[in-house]
Amino acid sequence: MASIDPLTGMSTDEERSIVAGIGKTWWVMLFVGIVSAIIGVLLVFRPAGSTWVLAVLLAIYLILSGIFSIVRAFGPALSGAYRALLIIGGAIGLLLGLLMFRFGPDEKIEILGIFVGVWFLFSGVASLFAAGEVKQNRGWGIFNGIVYLIAGIVLLITPYAVEIFVWVAGIWLIVLGLFEVIMSFQVKAAGDRAAKSIG
Repeated sequence: MASIDPLTGMSTDEERSIVAGIGKTWWVMLFVGIVSAIIGVLLVFRPAGSTWVLAVLLAIYLILSGIFSIVRAFGPALSGAYRALLIIGGAIGLLLGLLMFRFGPDEKIEILGIFVGVWFLFSGVASLFAAGEVKQNRGWGIFNGIVYLIAGIVLLITPYAVEIFVWVAGIWLIVLGLFEVIMSFQVKAAGDRAAKSIG
């Protein structure tokens, strides 16, 4: 009889099945990580007077991240709760990104911090939830979730401080992007191991 993980309440075989399913969508995390890092670099080293353009880039980031979160939700062997969380989180990111294009340049800057802050908070909750479901790379998942939560809180506290917001958002996106790239390869490796153990 398979052992039960007291933290997740799932058997070893169930955990391996979930890890194998998540591992098949590793490229989604890699893509989002690369996009995050690129936009973060642009935010930190932005040309003068390009804040509005970068606001549009962040809106695009929210849309892409939302779409790929929904794509991940339809990966195989995911638990119902995690699948629902990915769909809800993806829908929120997609909606916030699309809403950004309905406002003018000045309005974009004022609401951008709030929108991205909300998205970061939800992404942090999703990362922590995912880390609680499986044992592999749990430490990275918890760290990633905490970083997202801190970033979300910072942006919600200072959404109207444009210069501070842009700089902080850039730093966080670079950090998160790098960790997402690293985690994507770890998730792929863990998924491959889990798939072999199941097969």
